[in-house]
Amino acid sequence: MDFFDRFRAALRIKTDWPAGALPGDAEAEAPLFRFQDFLAEQYPRFHKTAERWILGPYSLIYRWPGTDGGSGGEGGEKPVLILAHYDVVPVETDKWTCDPFGGETKDGFIYGRGALDMKSILISIMEGAETLCAEGFRPKRDIWFAFGGDEERTGLLGALKTARWFAERGTRFSWILDEGSAIIENYIPGLDKPAALFGIEEKGFLSLDLTAVQKPGHASRPPSVQAAAVLAGALYRLSKKPFPFRLVPTVEQFFTQLSRLMSGPRAFFMRHARVLGPLFLRALSAQPDMAALLHTTVAMTQLAGSAADNVMPSEVRAVINLRLLQPRTVEDAVGFIKKAVNDKRVEVKIHGTGTGPVPANPEHTRQGGPGWKEMAAALEAVYPGVPPLVFIMVATTDSRHYQNLTGGIFRFNPHRLDPGELGRMHGHDERISPDNLRRGLEFYTSLFRLL
Repeated sequence: MDFFDRFRAALRIKTDWPAGALPGDAEAEAPLFRFQDFLAEQYPRFHKTAERWILGPYSLIYRWPGTDGGSGGEGGEKPVLILAHYDVVPVETDKWTCDPFGGETKDGFIYGRGALDMKSILISIMEGAETLCAEGFRPKRDIWFAFGGDEERTGLLGALKTARWFAERGTRFSWILDEGSAIIENYIPGLDKPAALFGIEEKGFLSLDLTAVQKPGHASRPPSVQAAAVLAGALYRLSKKPFPFRLVPTVEQFFTQLSRLMSGPRAFFMRHARVLGPLFLRALSAQPDMAALLHTTVAMTQLAGSAADNVMPSEVRAVINLRLLQPRTVEDAVGFIKKAVNDKRVEVKIHGTGTGPVPANPEHTRQGGPGWKEMAAALEAVYPGVPPLVFIMVATTDSRHYQNLTGGIFRFNPHRLDPGELGRMHGHDERISPDNLRRGLEFYTSLFRLL
């Protein structure tokens, strides 16, 4: 098998999570173990060189020993941690034009769930390490790899467990690299050249249940005030009271760097974001992609009521998902939502586990600090002339579980993607081009040579 064959084989391992399955379900967890075995089978040279720990189906750890001892002591540099995950989101098979777990090649692309998010990255990491081990290369410092099997379900069984494992050993990292923003093109109006988005900050994650109750009964005798109407009123008030907009340092620097790649009025507008103040924020608030950088967002994602069309439900429930912008905390956000709902008949409580924003290393904001030189050099080696821009991740990654173990985190996807390709991530007919796959391999190989 060559690189592309191994990638297709990885796509064929069905590592989505079956609906209704619970942790400990042997049938559901079997594909996760199979993927771990697949890596051992396909990358023998790396496995002869590296140490491996399996903490369960959701957590796989490697240490690639460095020549300086790698622990960060006695003149050695602290190790680096590379993150990835092998689980994927579920699919609606009937909405795909091909088998989502077939690894099919057509129209010049390789199709499959995980093609972008993120088996392409994980396999590129392993291919790069395998190639270098075959050459006899050893990094100067330790390079650690932590691969998770439940990132798409919060990472509490994988990344969080792994982070605690590192903490118990006293292992800390100079910097961390995880999945994130890509090399964009034709994405931002006025930007007619590609740019690499280095995600150095991450918004927090919080889902809330909003529930209204009533006495159940026959639909032929509805109460004068129905729980669904009460809940609908609460959701309407929320839609009319968004979280306030603000310009955090990472985003301000992003707009400043972006202005240098533009010309004319757009460049002036981006360069003077803080001076323009409310005018700038108001202008961008109408663009969802830009607005997400400027405030805590609220997405109404789920609604539930009666199981039958002729039965009054005992309760109606909505789930809203928030992405928290600094300095919002989970507690602060819950308070804001309760105040906006302004109805004691609607209970507001946390759904699952919420996490606060992950701040940037201030040096990264200034395009310096741990890892910046190596990341920029690896980018230049594969995409000459493409500038790196600081960015804030509006989605969440496994890296948030490791924030207390490092001096900085990068979230970056070394693929060149237009809006159409980005839209396939978590969507139908997810795919990747062979050229993007090859460049991803080149990026990680170049990066490892620098460490």
